[in-house]
Amino acid sequence: MTIKIMILVAADDVTGPVKGILQLIESFNPEDTFACLYNFEYNDQKNNSFNKKVKEKEFPVTFLIQKNKSYFLLIRQVVAEVREYNYPIVQTHGFKPTFLGFFAKMICKVKWVCFMHGTTSENLKVRFYNFIDNILQMAADRTVLVSEAQRSRIFGGRNAGRVHVLHNSVDMDHPMPISLASYPLLEAYELPAASRIVVAVGRFSPEKGIDILLEAFSLLLRQMDSVHLFLVGDGQERPALEGQALRLGVAKNVHFVGYSQTPGDFVAEADVLVLTSRSEGIPNAVLEAMAMGKPVVATKVGGVPEIIEDDVSGRLVPPGRPDLIASALAEVLADEPLRHRLGAGGRKKVMEAFSIQARVAKVLTLYRDVLSEKS
Repeated sequence: MTIKIMILVAADDVTGPVKGILQLIESFNPEDTFACLYNFEYNDQKNNSFNKKVKEKEFPVTFLIQKNKSYFLLIRQVVAEVREYNYPIVQTHGFKPTFLGFFAKMICKVKWVCFMHGTTSENLKVRFYNFIDNILQMAADRTVLVSEAQRSRIFGGRNAGRVHVLHNSVDMDHPMPISLASYPLLEAYELPAASRIVVAVGRFSPEKGIDILLEAFSLLLRQMDSVHLFLVGDGQERPALEGQALRLGVAKNVHFVGYSQTPGDFVAEADVLVLTSRSEGIPNAVLEAMAMGKPVVATKVGGVPEIIEDDVSGRLVPPGRPDLIASALAEVLADEPLRHRLGAGGRKKVMEAFSIQARVAKVLTLYRDVLSEKS
C-alpha cells in the first residue's frame, strides 16, 4: 500500500529546508510513497526559484491561496485537500504550515509530522511566530529536529518517543548548485592572482552573525592584505552591513554578491568557507562546502559541533569572538596542507554520516511508525 503524504511548506526560494524536502521526494519509491507539495501563492510566483525547481523536477505541487491574510480560508483549503485525497499524514515545515498542520490534525484526525528547522530572530513578529510554533508542535504526533542541540529549545524536546532528530543530508555528487560555465572569481572581480578567497553563504539576519564576520575580517586584513570576502546572500541586514564594511575600511575587499541560485560558483573558488552564526540548527552551506572538500571555519553553536570535529573536519571557534575567528581564518589561509587536510576530513565526515539515502530511510521508518499508532 502506498503511503500518501501532504507536505506543507512556505517558500519562494530553494532554501536549506526546501532542499531537504526536494531530496526526500526525489528519493521516494513511487510504489511505496507519494508526496504532494503544498505551497502558498506569492507575488512573482512564476519566476521564483521554488517554482522553477519543482517544475524542473516535475514534482506534484498545489498552491494554497490566502486572500486578505485569512487563515480561516487556508484552513478550509487544507481540510478540503486532506479529505479529497485521503492523506493519512500531513508534514509541515515553518510557522504557517505548523498552524495548518495543527488544525488538519484536530479537524481531520490525520497524523501530523512537524519539522522544526533553525529559528530566526529578525524582529518581534518573527520571535512571536517562533514561540507559537513551539507551542503548537507539542500537539504533533512527531516533531522532527535537525540537531540534538535543538532539544533544549523545544517544548517537550526530551521526549524521545515523540521528538526525533534527523540531520540534514547532502547529495555528494551535486552538493551545491553551480553554473555549467566556469566562473573564476579572480578574473570576474579583477583580483590579483595571489588573492585568498573567503566565502560565507546565508541570509543576512541577526543570528547569522555577519556583523561579527566583518569585524573579524577587518582584523584578518591587518595580518593578510590579499584576502577577499564574498558574502553570498541577502536580507534585511544588508544596508547596515554595507555601512559597517565602509566604517571598518574593508569595503574594497568585501563583495556583497546578493542572493545566488548557484552559490557553488563561489564556494568552488573559495580557499575557506566561514560561518559566524550566533545560533544554528544544521547549516546546509557548511555540509555542502564540506562535501565539496572545502575547509570550514565555523562558530561552535547549535548543531555545528555535531558535524564538525575541531581540527579534523573543520575548525570550531567560540561565537561572538571576532579575534578568534580572524586567527583561525589566518591560520587556515596561510597553511595549504592544513586546508587540504581539513577539506578531506570534512568530505569524509559528510560521506559517512549525512547521505540522502540514510536520511530517507529514517523518514520512511518514522512514517510507518506513526501510522501504526492508534489515534
